[in-house]
Amino acid sequence: MPLVSCECETGVCECALDPFRETREEIVRFLVEKKGYRPEEIRLLVPLVVEIPGKRLYTKADIVVELDGRPAICLRLNEGSVVSRERGTIAAARLLNPEAPPPICVQGNGEEYSVLDTQTKKPVGHSLEDIPSREEMLKILETRKPRPLSPKQIEAEKKILFFYDGVG
Repeated sequence: MPLVSCECETGVCECALDPFRETREEIVRFLVEKKGYRPEEIRLLVPLVVEIPGKRLYTKADIVVELDGRPAICLRLNEGSVVSRERGTIAAARLLNPEAPPPICVQGNGEEYSVLDTQTKKPVGHSLEDIPSREEMLKILETRKPRPLSPKQIEAEKKILFFYDGVG
């Protein structure tokens, strides 16, 4: 990832450029114009703080779509292989709201995408076109009862996300 020099309180530090800014903007436009989501339902760069004994990880979801106050879609962007990062994205989606995880999560690299069922971990598509429309997602949220994570599952998902984002 390219680096650029920027000013910090302590002098000069290195700050990573955001390689996915334009991609996020394109995806948001797609979600609004083609899938019917409202701009106010879309949140960008949603922070996730993962704590495991002795360690803390600061990571994010690039795009979160919320309907009726509940996360419906969690989308993350990373460089490299999409398939190799799917499990980390599932963990992030599940940790967004452990009481009611979003039904759909998406892992992408700006060119390829994997659309996944957050609960079953199974692929439901391989492009942004496969993301449910707003109307379809409202039906999914209405018919699919949320399955809260147990404390044991939450700890397991934290370790998985820490591995993918903190180590991997």
